[in-house]
Amino acid sequence: MMTKMNVKVCYLLPLILLLGLVSCGTQPDLEQPPTALKLPTLSTESSEEQRRQVTPTAQAVDLSHFQVPQHLAGLKLDGEIRTQRGRTLHYRSEDKKEQLSLTLSGLPTGWDNMPSERAVASHYSEARQRRVNEALQDSANALTILSETLLDLEGQPSAQAQMRWVERGRPIQNQSLLVTLIDGFYIRINNASYQQSSRWLLQQGKRALAEFKAAQKAVDS
Repeated sequence: MMTKMNVKVCYLLPLILLLGLVSCGTQPDLEQPPTALKLPTLSTESSEEQRRQVTPTAQAVDLSHFQVPQHLAGLKLDGEIRTQRGRTLHYRSEDKKEQLSLTLSGLPTGWDNMPSERAVASHYSEARQRRVNEALQDSANALTILSETLLDLEGQPSAQAQMRWVERGRPIQNQSLLVTLIDGFYIRINNASYQQSSRWLLQQGKRALAEFKAAQKAVDS
């Protein structure tokens, strides 16, 4: 059974707890494959640490060799944001009720020799903290973490989460987050829908990842 947790007034546990997950062999989630591990839950206590900055910053890296598919998981490319430290591809459905973003970035300074499982767990921790910070900006916001898992995805260490987002003046939005590390580059997929379930979105994210990887191989061949 998945544990639901409201994150309206809570903050991320210290990063060391998340990293300890990788090295200390946390009990597997019985609903996931044997290689899947539960990530630490968020604390429900209030603290000034809630709004702490998310660090470190990714190194400037050349991401120009990545090919940009015009469609991913049935969604159409809707634009790209490119910086020295990352590329974010935005995809939308025709009715604009579903959206997906795929972000590419490099490892932060000093993380080059970090075990890949720890690097993924750390990157996911930062992404999750950003969601918490966003929820704390308005008392009407609410973020519910439905599930979080660290797992092996097609031979690559990955982290995934299902979420539910409530924002002032808008209907409830289901979301999912998928983070993986391939050849020293992070791939982070965020998607959201007002119609589909978070479980469905997570599968869509995995499909988008598979299609994005296939597009890179097609160019190399």
